[in-house]
Amino acid sequence: CVAIDPEMPLDRAALIGCAVTTGAGTIFNSCNVTPGETVAVVGCGGVGLATINAAKIAGAGRIIAADPIPEKREMAIRLGATDVVDATAEGAAGEIVELTKGGVDHSVEAVGRPQSAQLAVDVLRRGGTATILGMMPLDQKVGLSAMDLLSGKKLQGAIMGDNRFPVDIPRLVDFYIKGMLNLDDLISDRISLDQVNEGFAAMEKGDTARSVIVFE
Repeated sequence: CVAIDPEMPLDRAALIGCAVTTGAGTIFNSCNVTPGETVAVVGCGGVGLATINAAKIAGAGRIIAADPIPEKREMAIRLGATDVVDATAEGAAGEIVELTKGGVDHSVEAVGRPQSAQLAVDVLRRGGTATILGMMPLDQKVGLSAMDLLSGKKLQGAIMGDNRFPVDIPRLVDFYIKGMLNLDDLISDRISLDQVNEGFAAMEKGDTARSVIVFE
């Protein structure tokens, strides 16, 4: 258990428990993004959107969001993306490489599909790092080619963004209270417990971010 500022609205705090700690922790802890670096995020669900928002806070010079759903790409722009790309479009990787004049310093996969993991690898610049967050089927593999290795590219995983909960949870709360972390736009719906099946249906449809169950 971690104590948080009592000014923090609990419906917003609920998001920090998983999606935001994973996405933001990846930027701050796993990738150590520094101001001016370029970041690509593949998948704009709750984790991907939190990753984008954290990249903005970290001062990333360019943040490219890749997702096949137009509504998710619009949300990505609200959360801090400078550019958006249809992840399933032919030539998506080439488009991101062209936007960044050679590829990104960091790419983050937040979907859990081999194709999106490959996209995260394909958009790296020389010396760039791809971080896989999505939960792929356990028999799937992601790798780097010999040319990727010769180019100094790196591939890593990150469990919940390598968070240090006693440090990171209060910090994220502070970011929200100061207006830096946008949790409001991550909440698509507030539902009651008896609407939980509707929440799952909305999640499977894929055009919303998060539904929060509110106990009245």
